[in-house]
Amino acid sequence: MAKIKNRGEMLEKKCCNFHNCSVCLLITGCGDTGSLSKLPSSSFHEDKQKLTIMHIDADNKRFQDFIEETEKKLDMEITVEKCPSNADNRQAKISTILASGDKNIDLISVNDEMISEFKHKGYLEPLEKNVMTEEVRDSFPQKYLESICEENGHIYSVPFQMDIMMFWVNQELLKQAGLDEIKNTGDFDILQKSLKNPDQYAYGDAWENTHVYNSLSQFVNFWGGDYFDWTDPKTKDAARYMKSMLDEKNTSPAQFVDQYEQMEEKFIRGKYGCVFMYTSALGTFLDADVYGKNKIHMAPLPVLHKKKATNIATWQYVLNNASENKDAAVRFLQYAAGYEGSTEYAKIMKSYPARVDVIENEDIDLEGIDMIRKYLREYTLNARPLCENSMGAVSDMGKLFQGYVLGQCEEDSFFEQAQNCINTYY
Repeated sequence: MAKIKNRGEMLEKKCCNFHNCSVCLLITGCGDTGSLSKLPSSSFHEDKQKLTIMHIDADNKRFQDFIEETEKKLDMEITVEKCPSNADNRQAKISTILASGDKNIDLISVNDEMISEFKHKGYLEPLEKNVMTEEVRDSFPQKYLESICEENGHIYSVPFQMDIMMFWVNQELLKQAGLDEIKNTGDFDILQKSLKNPDQYAYGDAWENTHVYNSLSQFVNFWGGDYFDWTDPKTKDAARYMKSMLDEKNTSPAQFVDQYEQMEEKFIRGKYGCVFMYTSALGTFLDADVYGKNKIHMAPLPVLHKKKATNIATWQYVLNNASENKDAAVRFLQYAAGYEGSTEYAKIMKSYPARVDVIENEDIDLEGIDMIRKYLREYTLNARPLCENSMGAVSDMGKLFQGYVLGQCEEDSFFEQAQNCINTYY
C-alpha cells in the first residue's frame, strides 16, 4: 500500500538517514524494525529515487494501489501526503507551501482554480521541454490546455483526471413522472409536479458562493451567452432562467449553503431528479451502490435553450519549483502523462483519464465511458472562466448571484455589478 504520511512523519524520516539507521533503531526505535530485519543489506538502496506527492486522493485505496504499481514500474519510493478536502483550506495550504519555498513536497495535485492562480506566481517548474512536449500535448484537449494550463509560452501542469460537467438523472424519479429522459425545460416542470414529497425537487445544485459559478457558466453555455459579457441578452436570460427555477420551486433554497459533497449526498438520498455534476462523482455513486441505468446515471445533455455545450475541468500535477527531487518528479510526470501511465491510472482508479486517446481506446472498459465519448464527440466543451485570483472572482460572483436570485437586489443592479466583477478580476 502507498505510504501516506503527515508532515511530522516526513520530518522524522529525514532525521534517520541510511548511515545512522542502525543507531536510530537501537536507541530511538526510529523505523520499522520488523520490515528492515527481513531485508539483506544489499536490498537497501540509498540511491533509490524518492518522491513526495501531495494528492487529493491520498486516502483513496485505488490511488494507493496506483502509486504502489508506479513505484514498481519506476523503481522509486513514493510518499503520498494528504491535503485538505475543503476547497478553500486546500488552496490556502498549497499556496502557503509553494510561496514559502517548502522543499518537502515535490508534486502537488491541483484543480483549475489553483493552476489559474499559481501559474502566474513563479512557484512552478515549466514542463514543455521534458514532459508536455508537442507530441504528448496532442493527446489532451487543446483549447483547454491553452486556457488553463499554459501561460506566456510555458505549460505548468500535467492533467491526469478528466472532469466533464455531466447531466445526471435519477431514473426512478423520471419513471415516476412518465419520462424516459429530460429533453428540455418543460420536462423539469413535468418532473416537479410528479414528486410527492415537498422536500424533493426536479433539479438539484450546489449554490454555495464558491461553487455556483460552475452552474452559472454552464447555463450561460446553454443559452449561447458570454460569461464575460453581462450586457449580452443571452447571458442575462441564462441567469433569469436559474432564478425562475427557484421562484417556481423546481429547485431548493437549501442549496445556497451546499457544495458538491452535500449536493451528491442529497442526490443519493433521492431528493433531486437531476443534477449537473462532474464525472468525478461516479466513484461516489458507485460506492453508494446507486449507479445504474435504472438508478442514478449519466445522460445526454437536455436542450435547455440553443446550444449543447458543457464545462470541462481536470485534476493536474504541478512540479514545485523548490523541489530537490526534480529528476524523480519528471520521471513520474512523464509516466503519468504518457499513454501507458494514463491507461494504468484509468484501469486502477476506474476513473476517466485526461488523455483523449485513452478514453477513445475501445479496450478501456469503464462504467459510463460510452456517454463520456458521446460528450467528447458531440458537444462543445468549454474551459471554465477562471483568472489569476480565481477564488476571489468566483466567490464575489457567487455572492452577487445569491443576492439576485433571493430578490435582495434588482435585476439591472445585478447585471451591472456582475459586469463590474468581471472587469475587476479579468
